[in-house]
Amino acid sequence: MKNNFKTILYDLLKKDSRLWDEEKKELNETFLKDLIDKLDEKLIELLLSDKETKEKFFIKVKDVFVFKQNELKFFIDENKLDNSYTQYRNKIGLRIGNKLLSERDEVVLAWPFKDCVLEGGMTKEDQKRNEIFFNEILAKDEIDRLFDPKALVNWKRYTAKGEEGIKELKRDKDGIIRENLIIKGNNLLALHSLKEQFSGKVKLIYIDPPYNTGTDNFGYNDNYNHSTWLTFMKNRLEIAHELLGKGGILVVQINNIEHAYLKILLDEIFGNRNFYTCINWQRTPEITFLGQGQSKIIDITEYLLIYAKDKNSVTLNKTKKKILSNEKVMNQYPLCVQLNKPKYIKKETNPRTGDPIEFYLYENAQIRNIKGKVTKKFYIDNLNNIFRLARVNPDNSFLYSLMNKVNPNEVHAVKYRATSGKSAGKIIECIFYKKNQLWPLKNNAFVENNDIFRSSDMSNWWTNDEISSTKIANEGNVSLRRGKKPEELIKRIIEISTRDDSDLIMDFFLGSGTTAAVAHKMNRHYIGIEQIEYGNNDSINRLKNVISGEQTGISKSVNWQGGGNFIYLQLAKWNEEAKEKILKAKSLTELEKLFDELYERYFLNYNVKTKEFKEKILKEEGFKKLSLDEQKNLFVEMLDMNQMYVNFSERADKKYNLSEKDIKLSEEFYLAK
Repeated sequence: MKNNFKTILYDLLKKDSRLWDEEKKELNETFLKDLIDKLDEKLIELLLSDKETKEKFFIKVKDVFVFKQNELKFFIDENKLDNSYTQYRNKIGLRIGNKLLSERDEVVLAWPFKDCVLEGGMTKEDQKRNEIFFNEILAKDEIDRLFDPKALVNWKRYTAKGEEGIKELKRDKDGIIRENLIIKGNNLLALHSLKEQFSGKVKLIYIDPPYNTGTDNFGYNDNYNHSTWLTFMKNRLEIAHELLGKGGILVVQINNIEHAYLKILLDEIFGNRNFYTCINWQRTPEITFLGQGQSKIIDITEYLLIYAKDKNSVTLNKTKKKILSNEKVMNQYPLCVQLNKPKYIKKETNPRTGDPIEFYLYENAQIRNIKGKVTKKFYIDNLNNIFRLARVNPDNSFLYSLMNKVNPNEVHAVKYRATSGKSAGKIIECIFYKKNQLWPLKNNAFVENNDIFRSSDMSNWWTNDEISSTKIANEGNVSLRRGKKPEELIKRIIEISTRDDSDLIMDFFLGSGTTAAVAHKMNRHYIGIEQIEYGNNDSINRLKNVISGEQTGISKSVNWQGGGNFIYLQLAKWNEEAKEKILKAKSLTELEKLFDELYERYFLNYNVKTKEFKEKILKEEGFKKLSLDEQKNLFVEMLDMNQMYVNFSERADKKYNLSEKDIKLSEEFYLAK
C-alpha cells in the first residue's frame, strides 16, 4: 500500500514541469521542498486534484483544507529509493539533535542557504562537486573551526635570481607584513586566515569571480545553482568588507546574468549609501541567441560594480582616459601652421585685475589646409604644428574683446594671466586668426605606439578602443582559455583607486594572475589567492616572467624593466589532500583500495559507519551501477569538511607532518609583532 501511494504521488508530481527533469528522469526533491515551504499555489492545486493525496496531506477545518506541509516533507524523506546506499547517504550530513539540517525549518531564509557558509572547494577548473552548507546559527561551532587560521606551508620567495629560501618576513613600522603574497588554497579560508593581520588595511580589492553562466568555472550544486552562487559570493564579500580599510574600495567584475542580484547583495553588505558607480566595459562581442528564428543580440558589455567601505572617506584619483583618435584628428584638425618667433606689439591692462595683457604678431605665418591630403604619419611627425579653428564664444567677453582688437587676416597672440578655471594663476597664450582661435592639437593629444590618442575625463563607459579585450592571449607570456582580463583594464582601476606602493591591493580570484602582474609592474603591494590549478598558465609562472622583465601588456606604458619579488605559500592541506586522491581515482577498484587510508589517516564525518559501508554498501548493485563521478561524490561527502586544511593551532601535531621551517614561518606570520 505504501509503495503504491508513493507511485501515485510521484506520478502526480511529474505533471508539474518545474519538478520533473526529463533528461535525468528524476524528481527535483530539493526544489519540491522549497515549493512546499512557500505554499506554492500550483503545487497545492495539484495535490488537491487527487483524492488520495488530498486525504493524506490536507486536513479539513469546516470548509477549508489546511495543507500539512511537514507531513509531505516527511513522506518524501522516508520514501526515497529503497536501497541501502541511499539510506546510508542520507545519514551523512549536518544534524541538530536527531534531524538533518535539511529537515529543520526553524530558520527563515530570503533565498535557500542564505544564512549558510559555502566552502566552495575546487581543485581543477572543470571540476564540480555537491557543496556542503553550514548554517551560521545551527552550526556555529563547526563554522568557527572552519574559519580558524590555517597553517601555512611550502614557502618560497621568487626573485630575479630565481627561487630563494625565506628567513623572515618584512614588516613596516606598524608591524604589518610588507611582502607580496600569492596564496594557494580555498579562498574563503585563506581570507579568514588573513583577517587578523590585514583587517582594515586593504586599499583596493578587485575580483573577477565566476559569472554563473552554466558554462564557466562555477559548477557547484545543480539543484540550487543560483542560490548557491549567491551564498558563495555572500560569504566572500562579507570578509572582503572586513579587510578593506576605511578609504578602500571594492571592484567586482560581472556580466548581465548575475549583475542585478549581485548589486542587491552588495547593497546589503556594504550599504547602498556606499555604492560608488557601475562601470560599463565594452569587450569582445559574444552572440546571444533568443531562440529559433529570432534575432541575435550582441553581448558586448561587462560591468564593474564599485563600492566603498565608507564613501565619505574615499577620494578617487582624477584620471583621464585615452581615446584612439587617428581618424577624428585628421578630420577635425585640418590646418598645418608654421609659426615664426612672435614679434611684440604692445601691452594693455586687464581692467578687471590690473594684470598686463601682451599682444604679439606672428609675421609671415604659413597656414595650409591638409585635410585629406596627408597621411597619419604626417600628423604624428608634425604634432606640434597641427591646429584647428575654434570659435570664440561671445559670452566669453574677455577673450571676445581681445580678438576684436587684432587684424583678423593676420596671426596674433595675446598672453595674460588666467583668473579662473583649471588654469587659474597661469600665463595663457591665445592665438587668433580669421576671428577664431587657433587651437593646437598638442594640447589635446599625444602619440603612443604610432597612434594618436586624445585625453578625456573619465566616464563610466569604457570602450573596446580604449581597453581592448582582443590580442591579450599572450599577456604575461601565459594563456587562459577564457576569462582573462586585459592588463590595461586593471591598470586603470589601480590608477583610479591607489596612489603609491604603500597601498595594498588584493584579488582572491586571481586566475592567471593579471591583477598581481599589473600591481607588480606599478610597484604596488599585493596579495593574490587562487585555489584552481592552471598548470603552465598560473600566476606563479606569470609573475616569474614579470620579474624577468617581460614586455607584454602595460610594460611599455609604465617603462617596466623587471625586478622585485614575491612569496608563494599554501594552506596546509589535510582532508583536501584526501579529496584530491579521491578525484584522481580512475575506477571503483581504486576507490575501494583508498577507503582504508581515508579511515586510518584522514577525518571522516562522524555519521560515517565505516564497517557498514565497507562490508555492505560497496558490494551493493545499486552502488556499483552509479557512475564513477557519483561514487566519488559519496566518498568526498564522507570527509569532515571542517578538516580540509590544518588549523594553525594544531601545527605541531605530528600526524600532520609539517616541517619545522613551515611551523616557524607560520608562527612568524600569525604571532610576530
